[in-house]
Amino acid sequence: MPLLRRRRNEEVSAFLSEVRASVKVVAVNLIRIQELKSRFSPHKEELKSRLDMAVSELRSLKELIDRGSPSLKDLSGDAYNSIKLMEAYSIISESEGVEFIEENIERILRAARWCDGSISKTLKELHSRG
Repeated sequence: MPLLRRRRNEEVSAFLSEVRASVKVVAVNLIRIQELKSRFSPHKEELKSRLDMAVSELRSLKELIDRGSPSLKDLSGDAYNSIKLMEAYSIISESEGVEFIEENIERILRAARWCDGSISKTLKELHSRG
């Protein structure tokens, strides 16, 4: 039984690591968008490109979450909730596009940071259990 539990922990850990990496990519791109928007005369082409990338990255994150959904059932608390929140933002951005990203960039970035921290905490707990 401990071998099965360890294998399951390894699967969940691998899934969470992938999600965390994807969330970090989203966060970095959102930070870059904020930097571009804070300039007096933003580079419109780069801003549009970054917004399109953000929608694409969120779509990729949703696909990753969908593939790893069996691992989600093993989670609880903040890790589960923060991943589901990022999934919700992904679904909305896929439907509404760059306008949604522009209007909600701070919220999405805050959710991404919460998700990153929650996953980090959960990964530490999984590794400490062995």
